[in-house]
Amino acid sequence: MDISEFSKLVEKYKRGELSRQEKERLESFLESFQTNSGKWVENEMGNQRIIEERVFSRIQESIHGEKIHYVNRTFFSPSLLKRAAAIAFFFIVSYGLLYISGVFSKRTVPVVWCEAVTSAGEKSILVLSDGSQITLNADSRLRYPYQFSGTNREVYLEGEGYFVVHHRNDQPFVVHTGDLSTTVLGTKFNVSAYPDSKTIAVSLLEGKVKVSRNEEGRIDKAVVIVPKEQLLYDKEHDTSSFSLFDSLEAVGWKDNIYKFEDEPLANVLFQLERAFAVKFKITDQQVLVQRITIKFENNSLQTVAEVLKSLTGLNYHIVSDSGEAREVVFFGKTK
Repeated sequence: MDISEFSKLVEKYKRGELSRQEKERLESFLESFQTNSGKWVENEMGNQRIIEERVFSRIQESIHGEKIHYVNRTFFSPSLLKRAAAIAFFFIVSYGLLYISGVFSKRTVPVVWCEAVTSAGEKSILVLSDGSQITLNADSRLRYPYQFSGTNREVYLEGEGYFVVHHRNDQPFVVHTGDLSTTVLGTKFNVSAYPDSKTIAVSLLEGKVKVSRNEEGRIDKAVVIVPKEQLLYDKEHDTSSFSLFDSLEAVGWKDNIYKFEDEPLANVLFQLERAFAVKFKITDQQVLVQRITIKFENNSLQTVAEVLKSLTGLNYHIVSDSGEAREVVFFGKTK
């Protein structure tokens, strides 16, 4: 059965006009795929995995009435399709072949969204469909399309990420972070937008980026920053400031380098907690305002604790659970 004949039978089926012979022929054709006796012809039907993904999204949209779906990993194997219910399989094959035959060529294909999540103490490197690379910092979340389409390449970041973006004049790369959107006009930049932080920081290393304020469904108050410039957006007061920045302070984390220059101890501990997946506790709260200048480079938690001990004059002990450090408690002045 060729695509043209199959399309006609599907249309007649939808209208309830199939004859008994035509119905048996259609069911036999579909059954051949369920039993793996039917072969997917790549050069005629297209890439099977991509078609299945598009079709699966369309089915989800029909069932749930949603236009955007969230998946951790997209993969459809022949055995999975074989186990699918007959009616679901019918629509998968039907819509897939109708898509190839041009029936849906003028309709928008739903976006299949993926999600990458890191917990405290871990980082992840992602390569997107356009070749752009993102290093995701600890305790972060990134939503991105399995395949970019449309006029923009858009991703949604919660936490911190370092971006190396492949530039395309006809398809800008946009990073959405809460109230801000960063449009890439260059290549290498860092965005820090943790929900529990009072600020969003956009730090540009190479190229050029445009940062916009999202306001009531529209983008407003756009500014362009240049290399070595950092934009700090105060979420509470809705204000922005600009300054030069130290690249190690801004993006050293991706290489396990944590540099702090005249930074309150409270801020230092907050970042180290995320990096080492432990909790730091200080019994003397007044010490938290002490300002610290230090750089840690691929150091162990034990070394970090010893350095903080020497800087603050506090003793400490590490609380472990099943042999894994969970908490570092600083207490009492050393003698």
